[in-house]
Amino acid sequence: MNKDTFNALKREQEIQEQIVDSWKYIKDLEAELEFLLTREANESKYIASVKDQINKLYKQIEKLEE
Repeated sequence: MNKDTFNALKREQEIQEQIVDSWKYIKDLEAELEFLLTREANESKYIASVKDQINKLYKQIEKLEE
């Protein structure tokens, strides 16, 4: 295996790891969001912040999957 092929495979593995980590983080944030919506509905700024983080992660995953 030549160096270029190895680097390409390594980069692909790093991208896949980032995608998996992002999905895990999204899952955690969605659980937190559900809790906030049911128990802390008056925390509108924090709820908006969590929603924004989730949206950014979805966009990041879309870019990584291209």
